[in-house]
Amino acid sequence: MNSPYVSLFRSELELLSVILMWGINFPLIKVILEVMPPFVLNIFRITAAGLVLGYIHLRRSKWSFSTFWAPLRTDTRAFISISFVGWILYQIAFITGLNMTDAGNAAIIMASSPIWTALLARIMGVDRLSKLSWFGLFVSIMGTSTIVVLGSAEISLSSELLMGNAIVLAAAVFWGSYTAMTKPMVAKHSPLPLTVISLLIALPLLLVFSIPYWKLVDWSLVTGWYWVAIFFSGSLSTGIAIVFWNNSVRKLGASHTAAFGNMVPLVALFSSYFMLGNEIIPAQLIGGTLIIGGLVVMRWELRRSQKNEPIPTAGIL
Repeated sequence: MNSPYVSLFRSELELLSVILMWGINFPLIKVILEVMPPFVLNIFRITAAGLVLGYIHLRRSKWSFSTFWAPLRTDTRAFISISFVGWILYQIAFITGLNMTDAGNAAIIMASSPIWTALLARIMGVDRLSKLSWFGLFVSIMGTSTIVVLGSAEISLSSELLMGNAIVLAAAVFWGSYTAMTKPMVAKHSPLPLTVISLLIALPLLLVFSIPYWKLVDWSLVTGWYWVAIFFSGSLSTGIAIVFWNNSVRKLGASHTAAFGNMVPLVALFSSYFMLGNEIIPAQLIGGTLIIGGLVVMRWELRRSQKNEPIPTAGIL
């Protein structure tokens, strides 16, 4: 018999697996980037995610392609807009920035994406912020600034790490914009078709961006273990993880899910230390604490005003 306690335990195990997958994904991508240019890697990752999520969506659509594409027919312009911001601009900035900075820095900066969602939703008139939420927003932005500027052992305005941090910050802003833009769409469409259809719209253009870089790949270096890592990063971290995350929001609530989500940067920092030998520096810990602290304040205020509102998927795909 499937008791409520068993169901709760299973949901928390799924959520914990998401945190581990997302945390490990940052250093794992850094490993793959050693043998594959960023845009080429992105094609494999996003194609794998599209296959997994597309299969799930098609099955839920009762194998009807008409039902599968139905949301696109009713909101074509909106889907094109969110696809451009969330899957083209975001993915290009994310993979480029991660290629230039530490995995730990990227994970902490990407944890700030809900900040930009809240700010942009306020600017767009989709949401409003209380005074306490503005305070949390300010604290988190200070933490993000700390990581961007001081997130490496050697500080230089010409540093590739500094540039990489700035590009990852742009990725976090793009993902925040994407999430804010999808808020009005969630009232009409469930998260799965929103994700799958916008991903599939972006895939051909991302393929075009990758074409000049295919000739740079030495395929003899891309051994079986790299393909396993690509499968993990695409099918699991970007595919199955999103399904588990959305299930957690539905079964456990937004606040409970968010509490686990705050662990992603910590997992990324320590997995980067063990997998890549990256040094953990005080600025990362201070900046990460400020970001998470600010998010906790904002989410506590959100929970106080409106319980169990769905929270955005973290921008670490």
